[in-house]
Amino acid sequence: MEKPPKIKTRLTEMFAMDYPIIGAPMFLVSNKAMVVASSQCGGMGTFPALNFRPIEKYESMVKELRSDLKAKPFGINVIVQKSNKHQYRQVEIAIEQKVPLIITSLGNPKEVIAKTRGTDTKVFCDVVGLKHAQKVADQGADGLIVVGSGAGGHGGETSLFALIPWLRQHIDLPMVAAGCMTDGRSLGAALSLGADGIYMGTRIIASQEAQVTDAYKQAIIDADCEDIINTDRVDGFPGNFIKTPELEKVLKPNFVDNILSQNRRVKRAVSLMRAGRALLGSQDQKLSYKNTFSAGQGVALIHEIKDIQSIFWETAANYRAQLAEMPH
Repeated sequence: MEKPPKIKTRLTEMFAMDYPIIGAPMFLVSNKAMVVASSQCGGMGTFPALNFRPIEKYESMVKELRSDLKAKPFGINVIVQKSNKHQYRQVEIAIEQKVPLIITSLGNPKEVIAKTRGTDTKVFCDVVGLKHAQKVADQGADGLIVVGSGAGGHGGETSLFALIPWLRQHIDLPMVAAGCMTDGRSLGAALSLGADGIYMGTRIIASQEAQVTDAYKQAIIDADCEDIINTDRVDGFPGNFIKTPELEKVLKPNFVDNILSQNRRVKRAVSLMRAGRALLGSQDQKLSYKNTFSAGQGVALIHEIKDIQSIFWETAANYRAQLAEMPH
């Protein structure tokens, strides 16, 4: 298809993008091809730093992307908690290579924000509510990734229809809507609520560039909203996953887990243990990111596998078509 006209928002102005669409960083999913395709077609590609280990491999990937994309923007997601022992070096490398965007998750981004002040790197922080959003805004964050209910992975508990306008009443930072963003209708809804762009995660798992199994892609195509299960049994934190026989088997009531959950400190320790196991565990363990299909409720709107350029361009074109058809 012909490239659609640009869509101007604070996000596109900040990063010199044509469209306010970011390919979300997804653990064990986002790869170089997905990042490059997302950035080259006018959006922005991102990836989790932990997708490339050891740290030397991560550094090489950042340098390759910086060279291949030249002036095109891309971003890196850094987990800012103790389970990620390389977080400080990951941030340092990003700053050294003038990566345009660092996205922080699952922890306090204060040190990351401080390290990037006066550099070419912006920091956006994952948030699910006003308290944390206000805290990172006060710390100097450049923008927010607003994660609503129904998002793949570690989604929030509040609908974006309430969450974005609520945050917008209190905070004047660029906001990216995350959760069930699949097409031009999603983009239009997000912008009308006060967001400046959207995250596309689950939608681009079902892409030609994604190097996940065919079973994973087909599970997304086949699933409906009701097939998404929220559980903390995968990595210790509540997350959304596609219902499969393997997942349901592990989710059956467990006497030991029920006992452990009665003690907050023990429950926290078990959560951290599961996080480490999910991040670094072996391929053949019962449950991990390697054998469990993370996805959001937007699966119900995904019906075919396409290349990322087509997904982004169709989203931009459909957004303008939706505007023309809106009652006025």
